[in-house]
Amino acid sequence: MQTKTIQPIHVLCFETRTSLKEILQYVRVEARRLYRDAVRNDLEITGPVYWIYQGADGQADTVFTLTIALPVTPPTHTINSPYQLKQLEAFECVSEDLYGNWDGLSNTYGSLFGEIMSRKLVPSGQNREIYLNMDFENPERNITEVQIGIVK
Repeated sequence: MQTKTIQPIHVLCFETRTSLKEILQYVRVEARRLYRDAVRNDLEITGPVYWIYQGADGQADTVFTLTIALPVTPPTHTINSPYQLKQLEAFECVSEDLYGNWDGLSNTYGSLFGEIMSRKLVPSGQNREIYLNMDFENPERNITEVQIGIVK
């Protein structure tokens, strides 16, 4: 686990209100649409897809804001997109990489929140998952960076 500051990132993104119980409808759907839309609008993709959870507490029924974001270079031209361009602000966080199946996400979050509590840090209410490598056929090859926001 490490503590770090993520610098602002310009993204093309999808936002919605959802719950963990309803979130599967966006998996393998919105990210693909974001990639297609970025290419169609001649945007330069500059990083992997982010899933950002604002207000999620791990409970299946809690409604929170989900942002699925694709880093892009700010365009110099007008784009025609159902998605929004925005800048993610600087983000203070503790992070840990998960290598393998996403079934391990709960353990990774547990480890990070345990460390936050032991170090008496204050969670910001925003968590991010950065999908560095996604392999749906061989999930043991997945690499996911989990970031939990902290108040500085």
